[in-house]
Amino acid sequence: MKYEKIKSIVLTLLVCLSIFLTFNLWTYQPGYDTIDSNETFDVSVGEKIEETNLSKMLIKPYQLFYHSANKTVGTLDGKEMNSVIKGLSSWTLFDLKDYSNQYSKDEMKSIIQGAKKVEIVFPDPVPLSVYRVIHFEDKNIPAASFDRIVIDLNTVNSDTGTIYFASLDSGKKYFYECRVNAESLQKFEKSFLKQVASYDEYIEQPLNSKKNIFLPRSPKEYKSYRFYADTLSLGDFQKALFSDPNNVEVKKNTFINIPSVMKTDEEYSTLSYINLSVDIDTSMPPATLFQKSMKFVNDHGGWTDDYHFYSISSVENKIVYRLFMENHPVFNENNMAELTQEWGSNSISKYERPYYTLDMVSKNAIRDVQLPSGASVLYALKKNSPKELEEIEDIVVGYKMTRDTNESNRKFLIFEPSWYYKFSGNWIRVPLEELEGF
Repeated sequence: MKYEKIKSIVLTLLVCLSIFLTFNLWTYQPGYDTIDSNETFDVSVGEKIEETNLSKMLIKPYQLFYHSANKTVGTLDGKEMNSVIKGLSSWTLFDLKDYSNQYSKDEMKSIIQGAKKVEIVFPDPVPLSVYRVIHFEDKNIPAASFDRIVIDLNTVNSDTGTIYFASLDSGKKYFYECRVNAESLQKFEKSFLKQVASYDEYIEQPLNSKKNIFLPRSPKEYKSYRFYADTLSLGDFQKALFSDPNNVEVKKNTFINIPSVMKTDEEYSTLSYINLSVDIDTSMPPATLFQKSMKFVNDHGGWTDDYHFYSISSVENKIVYRLFMENHPVFNENNMAELTQEWGSNSISKYERPYYTLDMVSKNAIRDVQLPSGASVLYALKKNSPKELEEIEDIVVGYKMTRDTNESNRKFLIFEPSWYYKFSGNWIRVPLEELEGF
């Protein structure tokens, strides 16, 4: 009996212990450290821009003209254009009216290029609602775009001045008029006209049957530059672009985490990221495309050099930001000077860009290059490519970017000033040797 009693006690203790352990197992909460789910995405390949300054930094004019009664002068100087935009940004514009359907293109052109008009030209149409450099009294901004701002300096016997926002050369035409306090305009005119004497003279030239353009009357000297190019971390781009960067498979120059793929080109320091799961059939409003594209790159500090907005296609949901040098567009056959985005309905579909940044300390002017006048370029094109001339859309001075040919200096980039023309959407360099004698 005594043995049986001991067994009962032991069994009871084991049952109680089992209940106790089971209870502790059910109620146990391990003391894991908190994992920051945002840690993977908190990456910056360069410095970020304050969100309120994005449009100011990325959307800039590239030509400035002053039309007087008897001639047109202009400049491509970035400092001068920044000064004009700074003056414009201090005004409050009011009484915005739509005259898009009341004037023909020729009538709009006559207004824009009339006497005492300042014409500020952008590379491609920009939505009014996106360009936050301009302050409108009316908060209901129309869904309109502009590729030039025109300041009318004719304010005689008036207490207000006139500003125009126009888009004439692409797609739907827009022509908006608004008012500004005359005192502000007169103060601007006083300082602006002091600088006009230093501008170059421009001549209006018939490009083809579709378009006239203003080109510099005289040859001009430009500088060639040489920069050291620092390579950015591909690991940082991996963290920034992939939704699950820790599970990306890397094979040579390809980063894969289905449905996303990133390919890199070491020779040209470029990358191409594609998200195959994105629906690309939905057209996106231009204002939305601007806002998403600027924020997307800024979120990973991708505005690493002097990139400006250059072109937009709402049909393709495509937007291009181009590298600029001395306020001139930079061109490269291997996409080393472009930052291109294509968007789906909700997220990025394709992202192509260089993964280097220019070391400004290494900037070195290596020689002077004299480019011929715009009229000479146009004459050469008419003589050498008469059939193509009808399809040429524009002619500009830009910089050709190439790598240093010396094998020991492959990290250096050379920027050579050149004339370029836009043909069927592509920018083609006019070889200087073709311009000799013109």
